[in-house]
Amino acid sequence: MQTKHNVHATWLLCAAFSLLFTLPLSAQKTAAKPENQPEYPGGMPALIDYMVQNIKYPEAAKKEQATGMVLVRFTVEKDGHISGIKTITEGSQNPREDFVRESVRVIKGMPNWTPAKTDGKIVSAEVTLPIKFALDGKKP
Repeated sequence: MQTKHNVHATWLLCAAFSLLFTLPLSAQKTAAKPENQPEYPGGMPALIDYMVQNIKYPEAAKKEQATGMVLVRFTVEKDGHISGIKTITEGSQNPREDFVRESVRVIKGMPNWTPAKTDGKIVSAEVTLPIKFALDGKKP
């Protein structure tokens, strides 16, 4: 039987370097870069802890030894709450539906983030978070 730690080991290794941010919504037309990106409360270590504690590897995917990655894009609003959660399919990469459902469930359960700032003003900003599903020894 695999432990929660083993199931998420690959995710942990990849997560520290794979959090991607896009421009704040207010800056998309001007291409200005925000002074401060949105941040999960407690930073990257706390985000990793949250993901490890909350992601449940889908049973069917475990049985099939399935791996994959889901890109989830959402908006961190001015008050820090998350809205507009959607998954992104790039190229021919079509993630399993159970991976998509689990990724969205975990994002929906997140606490409020610290919002982005541009020119000293709090702004809404989009975040793209890759969530990798891999069992030990398997690459997504």
